[in-house]
Amino acid sequence: MSLFQTVLESIENPNHAGSQQDLHGLLNLATLLPELGGAQQQVKPILGVLGSHLQDALNEQQQNSGQAAVQQTVSNLSQPGAGLQEIVNLFGQERFDGLIGEIAQRTGLDSQLILQFLPALIPVVMKILATGTHQTDPQAENPVLNNFLGSNQNGGTLLTEAFQLASQFLRR
Repeated sequence: MSLFQTVLESIENPNHAGSQQDLHGLLNLATLLPELGGAQQQVKPILGVLGSHLQDALNEQQQNSGQAAVQQTVSNLSQPGAGLQEIVNLFGQERFDGLIGEIAQRTGLDSQLILQFLPALIPVVMKILATGTHQTDPQAENPVLNNFLGSNQNGGTLLTEAFQLASQFLRR
């Protein structure tokens, strides 16, 4: 099942934290990046790079600290106002620098600009991964996060596809 389908099922499940607003947040990513010009076209390569690095970082955290730690990280970073230092802590400095460099290379954006919008972008993506969080049982599985981490697909591909499908779904 696709990540997007899992997100939709979680949104429809009253026991899960997700709402249709989370999809709107994903779709509104392009408006977070107004100074980019052609932001809609820039969102896909940004999500492609971010998703891949995010999937690796969260899988690594899961192996080292367990599922509960990953769920806590997703919950913490899904809140608006996540700082740049918290994002660096998630990825580690070396992976974070690689992430910034790869986004700059793929999009032609200045690294300073990337550093400015990343703290707005990360909570939106984490909010999507948190849509499967159980409202009353924090120990319950999060099917969206499990789909993202357990997929044989690249995390960037998963996020890009979810962005495209959310856009189609919300325009109906």
